[in-house]
Amino acid sequence: MATQQFLPVYRPTIKRKDLEYVLNTMVADQVSYGEYAKNFERKLFERTGSYNVVAVNSFFNALNLIFETLNIGEGDEVIMPSWIPQIYLNAVMLRKAKAILVDLEEGSLRPNEEQVRQAVSPNTKLLVLYYWFGYTYDPTPYSSYVPNILEDVTTVIGAKAVGETVGTKNLFAVADFSYRSLITTGEGAAVFCNSRKAYHLLRSLIDDDTYNLEYTPRMSCLMPDLNAAMGLSQIESLNHKLKLRDAIGHLYEQALQQSRNSFIPTDDKCDRYYADFPIILKSSLKDTVAYLKKNKIEAVRPFSYPLHQYLNLPKEDFPATEHFYLKTILIPNYSSLSKADVTHVTRIITTM
Repeated sequence: MATQQFLPVYRPTIKRKDLEYVLNTMVADQVSYGEYAKNFERKLFERTGSYNVVAVNSFFNALNLIFETLNIGEGDEVIMPSWIPQIYLNAVMLRKAKAILVDLEEGSLRPNEEQVRQAVSPNTKLLVLYYWFGYTYDPTPYSSYVPNILEDVTTVIGAKAVGETVGTKNLFAVADFSYRSLITTGEGAAVFCNSRKAYHLLRSLIDDDTYNLEYTPRMSCLMPDLNAAMGLSQIESLNHKLKLRDAIGHLYEQALQQSRNSFIPTDDKCDRYYADFPIILKSSLKDTVAYLKKNKIEAVRPFSYPLHQYLNLPKEDFPATEHFYLKTILIPNYSSLSKADVTHVTRIITTM
C-alpha cells in the first residue's frame, strides 16, 4: 500500500495550460500590462457583470486604490468585521484612518447588522463586507446604513445570493489572487467597480504611461501580463474546479455528521462555493491540529488573530468572533486532491 503523502491546506492547482499561457507572454515579450491583463479583466467582468474591472499587481494596492478613490484619510472611519485578514487593518491604519470593528451574528458568518447600524457615525466612509470560505449572504440590508460598501469576493467570484451576483450591487468589490485563493496569479488582485463615476475616478489614479503637464500623483500598480496569463487560464477552468471542490466538500460534510464536530450551514437562497472547508470543533483546537498532523493532514486557523486582539479591544465585545477564532480550522480542499487523498481525509474526520 502506498504511503500517504502529507496534505497541506493550500496547494495552488497549476496546470500545463496555465504554464503555456505564461510562456506565450514571455516568448512574445509581453510581460507588462497588456492584452493578457485586459483579457483577464474582460473574463472577470463576464463572470460577475460588474460595470468594469481593473486587474492590479497586489491586494494591498487594490485596497489602497479603493481608499484613495473614496478619499479615506486621517480621522475617517471604516467599519469592518473583526474576523478578516490583517491586511485590511494595515490599509486603514497606514492612511491614519480608524478601524471600527463589529462582531459576527451568533452562529453565522454575517456581520452583526445591529452593531453595524450602531457603528455608523458622521465620520463613516466605508463598510467592508467579507465572504468567508465561499459562503455568501444577502448584502442588501447593510446598504441602508452605509452608502459606500466594499465587498470582498475572493472566495465567491460569480456566486449569487438571493438571485443577485455578490459584489455587483455596491460601489466596489475586490478579489485577492494569492496562492490561497480560488484563482491565483502568484500575486495580484482585481477591483470591481459598479458605477461609471467610481471606475473613471479610480482609473485616473493609475499610472498607465500616458502623461500631460497637468500633473497629479498616480500609482504604478497594473497587473503584468506575466501574472494575468495564469489568471486567464485559471478562470477558464474555474467552473470545473468548483465542481470538484463541491463534490469533495459534500463528502467532508457527510463525514462530519458522523463525528462530534460540525460545519457552518449555508444560508437559504445563497450559493456556497467550497473555496475553503472550515470545521467547527467541539474539542481542543490544539489537540485536533496535532491529531490531523499525525495523520499527515494539515489544519490551520483561518486568520492568525482577530483584529480586535491587535487593537486590544475587550474580547467579551466580540463573542461570536472569539468562538469562531477558538473553534475553527481549515483542512485541505482543492481540486487536485486524489480520490485516495479524499478517502483518507474523510476517514480521519469521522474519528476526530
